[in-house]
Amino acid sequence: MESLNTDSSPPLSALVFYLFAQRETILNNWRTACQEDATLSKGLSLSREEFNNLLPLILDILEARLLGKPPEAEPSLTAQAHGLHRWQKSFSLIDTMREIAYLTQILYNELKIYQGLFPQTDAQILLNVNQQVSLIMQEAMEGSVVKYDELQRLEAAQRSSALQQVVDKMTVLSEERTNMLRTSAHDLHGGLGIINGAAYMLKLEGLSEEQREQYVDMLNRNLASVEVMLTSLMNLSRLEAGEEKRQVESLDVAPLLREMVQSGQALATERKLILRADGPASLRVETDPVKLQRIVQNLLLNALKYTSNGFISISWALETDARWIVSIQDSGPGLPPTLAGVFGDQLKPTVEATSVMSVDVAEPVTVLPINVPTIPPPEQLSELSYQTNQGEGIGLQIVKRLCELLDANMEIESITGRGTLFRIRLPIRYTTST
Repeated sequence: MESLNTDSSPPLSALVFYLFAQRETILNNWRTACQEDATLSKGLSLSREEFNNLLPLILDILEARLLGKPPEAEPSLTAQAHGLHRWQKSFSLIDTMREIAYLTQILYNELKIYQGLFPQTDAQILLNVNQQVSLIMQEAMEGSVVKYDELQRLEAAQRSSALQQVVDKMTVLSEERTNMLRTSAHDLHGGLGIINGAAYMLKLEGLSEEQREQYVDMLNRNLASVEVMLTSLMNLSRLEAGEEKRQVESLDVAPLLREMVQSGQALATERKLILRADGPASLRVETDPVKLQRIVQNLLLNALKYTSNGFISISWALETDARWIVSIQDSGPGLPPTLAGVFGDQLKPTVEATSVMSVDVAEPVTVLPINVPTIPPPEQLSELSYQTNQGEGIGLQIVKRLCELLDANMEIESITGRGTLFRIRLPIRYTTST
């Protein structure tokens, strides 16, 4: 670049040299003007290099045009890249337009200063330079507008796709919930059919005392089962209606968990199962003890109910300084495939590298349909009484809702014929209690 000498240098070349020599001042004054605008506070967090971004390249393109040289970059593409940068920095289109407007005004001011320093400069040259400044900055604005429009269209399409996915997922969940309720109604109908059948058989004459006790036992057992299922449905409805609130308190959960395991030992012994509790002797956290107890009890009772032989273990541990884990694992038959849809991505069958329960091949589970006659014959009552006790989906839905209420994550690993693992990740502390 030749030195500024108004006596020997071409006037236009002298003006270009002046603008180049003032470039740092121009950019600094531009940033100061933006900082003084309260609506452009986002720029305060940017470094000098981030704030200037590609605007020095825009000034290079302006210089090349003034000197009649081909620019090293395409102005529209450079402006679009600057618009993308500002978008990524969470600037709105109005913010970006206002910034460019300030830079335009700073350039006009420099031309006025130059005219004051060198009044002999041809007015036509100053007019042409003003026009070039106006043109290049207009192209910068248009390039940013094009990029913002493209990005906004893309974002709108992504949001539309995300919303459609949510709608599709909600539709599937609604259908699955309907199927679960239909299954529950079927189970209730089966239980009531057994109750009616047992009551009918009790009216028959000539029954031995042993047979009568058997039918009374079946009657009582299925009445209790129907009552539990109806209570579970009401509890689920109350949770889904948002009627239950989180009541957080600080407590040591280790004794609470050991006490729950102790309370299940009698049933485990009756079913010839080994029930174990493992975890640190003390683990103080913030939680809702009632809802935590309901979560663990539901999962423990399911494990005791559906595990015919082997082991059940409840363990707990501190995961990080923000979360802790309680896990319930059994050696039962595994979850039936009909429940996989209810829990969606939470169900982790076997194959993940981080999975605790991993095998090469998992055979599918076959769930037999329940068909209850109006008056079941005596030889079928015992079998039907066992089959109708399949309402685990409601209990697991309750657990899922309770986990959501406690900001907890539920993970499930299940293998047909090997067992099921429920892992609950809970916060150690809460910022609010609701």
